[in-house]
Amino acid sequence: MSKRIRPAIVMVCVFPLLCGALFTECGVGGLKAADFQQVNVNGFDEADNAVDMNHYAYAMKYFQADGADQGYVYVGTGNNVAGLVGYYIETLLNGGDILDAPVRPPEIRRYRPDLGPLEWETVLDYRDVETDPDFETIGFRFMTTLWAADGRKTVGPTCSNYLYAATQGNVSALWRSATGNSGDWYNVFTLDTFGASIRWIEQHDGLIYLAVAYDSFGEEPPPGEIWVSDDGLSFVPLMQDGFGNPDNRGIQALISYNGWLYAGTKNDVTGFEIWKLAGPDKPIGAIKVVDGGGPSAHNENAGMPFVFNGKLYFGTQLYIGGVNPTSGNAFQGCDIIRIDENDNWETIVGPDSLSGYESGFNHFTNAYLWWMEEHDGWLYAGTYDQGSMLAYLLANLEEVMAMLEKTGNKDAMTTVLALLDRWLDEDDYYRLMHAGADLFKTQNGVDWYPVTLNGLDNPHNYGWRTMEAAPDGYLYLGSANPTEGLQIWRAKTPEE
Repeated sequence: MSKRIRPAIVMVCVFPLLCGALFTECGVGGLKAADFQQVNVNGFDEADNAVDMNHYAYAMKYFQADGADQGYVYVGTGNNVAGLVGYYIETLLNGGDILDAPVRPPEIRRYRPDLGPLEWETVLDYRDVETDPDFETIGFRFMTTLWAADGRKTVGPTCSNYLYAATQGNVSALWRSATGNSGDWYNVFTLDTFGASIRWIEQHDGLIYLAVAYDSFGEEPPPGEIWVSDDGLSFVPLMQDGFGNPDNRGIQALISYNGWLYAGTKNDVTGFEIWKLAGPDKPIGAIKVVDGGGPSAHNENAGMPFVFNGKLYFGTQLYIGGVNPTSGNAFQGCDIIRIDENDNWETIVGPDSLSGYESGFNHFTNAYLWWMEEHDGWLYAGTYDQGSMLAYLLANLEEVMAMLEKTGNKDAMTTVLALLDRWLDEDDYYRLMHAGADLFKTQNGVDWYPVTLNGLDNPHNYGWRTMEAAPDGYLYLGSANPTEGLQIWRAKTPEE
């Protein structure tokens, strides 16, 4: 064993013990890790998870149908994510056809605590949609509720409330339901351009907008797009050129704020951009608000927006899994910026931040700020922590190197060895043991406190993919867990 590795291993062993003491919450309020309880069987049920591999709680939304006595929390899955990532890496190294990827069909379930504390009812299963065994759809990537009506150009109390869900796969389909019940789901729109993905759905000024990005591996994708509809059924393209910048290779998120529609892009060349459009003075057109990735050009995606206390927050992401083989960006933690009503922006988490936290809340392994949600006056932010992946690679280093040697790809081997050398030289090597997704909270947007730094004591929960503050008083967390299957946790503020 290398001498320089031994001190790092000592730190790895000691730091988790210190961490528990140093990061206590000191009675600051809000939810604590001990408040959360798991409310599902991993992957929803053992038999289904074994076949379809429900790895991600990809999307989550509370929905109560018009006229219904109660609503439910709905979750859309992302399936066999680990298998797909492994396949795509092998394809990049050895060549191959991405159409042969091991796709598993997703599903939508809703929580039925009235039937049991761990009961989740299936309301839409893509095995019933794609009957050909060569499945093309891997997940329900986004879910939201919208007011819409057939042929009506405005929304209002006479319109109907729908639950919408968008898929990811070879094509992207938009589904909706007026009840959420099984058998009452309809495919209302499909983006049939190969690789197109509806990343976000937003209602603004009576219209419904779709954020479109292209999922590609080893190929240069088209610029990002925005589509629009006045009835939630028929969509037309509004913008298809990445706001005039072909390096804006995806529109990752949309949000209505201060009378305008804000859009965050994916740009792995010069860093994300944020634009606003469809405001009170619509003839002006789109206006750029942020460019260059904000605090750092490593920030490829402006992927998670949220309005909190009257200001717009954007969390960043570095694809894919925190290591981008195309751009060379790697091992850079996520940032959070905040935009005010005059489009002035400031760094909340990241270089020279107001909070004092560096990128990734001081941990480079937090590559994604994956979701934010407000609950009882606190803003919660969940990460994807690549520490789980890095710890696995290091624990299985011989097998990893054997695979690379087998491929004969010397460039890939050189890259991996160089990265490993960097990891082992890091003074803060112990950070790799922060395996498991982090959850932070703030009441004022600046002072942040950790809720969990280890996936709620499970390093296989490497990401808090989504959250939902439901009317039942609970904050729900949905995990990404390819090892055991997705988990759903919830917590309610304890009574005084």
